[in-house]
Amino acid sequence: MAKKPAAKPSKKSAKPKLKAKSAPKTASRKQTPGWVDAGKGYELGIRDGKLAARKDGADVTVPKALKDSAIAERLSAAIDFLDDHARTCLATVETWMLRSLPVPRKVLESVMADDSWAAVLRDAWVVPVGEGDIDREAGGFFRGVDAAKGIGVVDRAGETAWLDTELVMIPHPVLLDEVDDLRGLAVEIGVTQGLSQLFRETFVVPKTPPSDPMEIDAYANGAFGMLSQAIGLAKRLGYRVAGGAAVCRVLERGRFVEARYDIGDGDPMWETETGALGWVDDKQRSIAVVDVPPVAYSEGMRMASMIFAKRKLEKDGDDE
Repeated sequence: MAKKPAAKPSKKSAKPKLKAKSAPKTASRKQTPGWVDAGKGYELGIRDGKLAARKDGADVTVPKALKDSAIAERLSAAIDFLDDHARTCLATVETWMLRSLPVPRKVLESVMADDSWAAVLRDAWVVPVGEGDIDREAGGFFRGVDAAKGIGVVDRAGETAWLDTELVMIPHPVLLDEVDDLRGLAVEIGVTQGLSQLFRETFVVPKTPPSDPMEIDAYANGAFGMLSQAIGLAKRLGYRVAGGAAVCRVLERGRFVEARYDIGDGDPMWETETGALGWVDDKQRSIAVVDVPPVAYSEGMRMASMIFAKRKLEKDGDDE
């Protein structure tokens, strides 16, 4: 049997395999969570809602050169966003309280992961809502939500309890029984509410009509150097201004009621004096003071008292 000729050796010699050289290692700065490298050993971040700086791990004052940097501008924009978000959370929860709106448990579960929502809701006094029934005795300071256990609260006895209900309400303090006892309990267990609820200033509807049965004049004649000051103050306090009046709108007993406090109109640069406080229904019809629902009355008086408190006070001897 014929043998195959032996294979001739290849003229090409096998090249030795070269190992890939690794890139030279460069010194890298370890990024700390919550801080952004701003160069030259500085880091910028947000602490307690303000722009903050560190250098080589130590807290320092933010250098002027870094305050105008692109990184600082982005962080400042984030601070503005977070501040606006916090105000929105507070306004929303306050609306639930002022309008006696039942809040679904699922909503609380969804928002509690957000620090701004949690800060407003924690320790708010909540009561369970059943089918057309509100159990005020079973209320407690809100602490959280558990999908299995329910809504966690600290009850009147200072004990942790779980409300097995799908709806809760954050009642206005003027509607709460024994509110002074609840305030005492809050102080005793160290409650700090993010929402102005238990320690909110309240006013009770008078049993007898005032001198003018349709208005309250206790906060009239409050002088302001300029109308713009009164308008700006009302808006900063969270009230709408329309038709020369600061307006507080409340949904109560199934209808809207507006408290209207006269702060004047005309040229914003003119001096102004506050006038009377009155209430109108959802059709802008005046309501007698003794017929105003309790929350609408209390909130209207609170609005007027806060604006009146900032009036221009005459110094002794001004009239001499």
